[in-house]
Amino acid sequence: MKTNDSLSPAARYDRDGFIVVPNFLSVEECEKLKTEARGVLDKHAKPGASVYVHVAVVNEKFRALAEDPRIVKLLKPVMPHGVMFLSDKIVYKSADKKFPTPWHIDCYYWRNTRPKLSVWIPLDDATAENGTLTVVPGSHKRDWRMVKMGLPSGEFDNGIEDGDWSDGDVVTCAIKRGTAIVFSDRLVHGSTPNVAGKDRYAIINTYHAPASDEAFDLEFPARKVVWDPAA
Repeated sequence: MKTNDSLSPAARYDRDGFIVVPNFLSVEECEKLKTEARGVLDKHAKPGASVYVHVAVVNEKFRALAEDPRIVKLLKPVMPHGVMFLSDKIVYKSADKKFPTPWHIDCYYWRNTRPKLSVWIPLDDATAENGTLTVVPGSHKRDWRMVKMGLPSGEFDNGIEDGDWSDGDVVTCAIKRGTAIVFSDRLVHGSTPNVAGKDRYAIINTYHAPASDEAFDLEFPARKVVWDPAA
């Protein structure tokens, strides 16, 4: 996929609702984090779960990633008022979990709170065949209605039922492991099905601007200001 153009990161984020940063983590870092991710899932996740939230609470390696100066540097252009870590989650596509993630917007899950963005980093090469991220560029500038989807997995039960975009509007993020994708909580996104017969790991960190705690924030014990421009 195309990862850059002549616009600045902030301008691309404003236009598209996401930016792509290749080679954000090394292959070696991805391998080590995969091992940590498997350990977190085995020890803390419900049996068979493909998502585990609050990774930074239980694992120091992922806590360090959430505060990594490289992430702060990456986010400064699109978060000029400061960067506060809220939470993170492992998303695991196993060989026997083939279902795609339905089209959705993250802000649905934290309505009436301040805007947020996420940093999605695959720890394996992400392809159309193994359940990679899909996005609709520019969709963050519109309002969308989420509905109950009644999916068999029970993990992704809400989605956008009648999106009026065409297939040509969709970007399938076929990227190398360690690439970072920063995207708005208003961006329509989902995933392809995992038909590759292989496992695929990713970590998603979520951030917002520093401010007094909202009631929603109190559900996330690892939250922390990682950059304050006034400090």
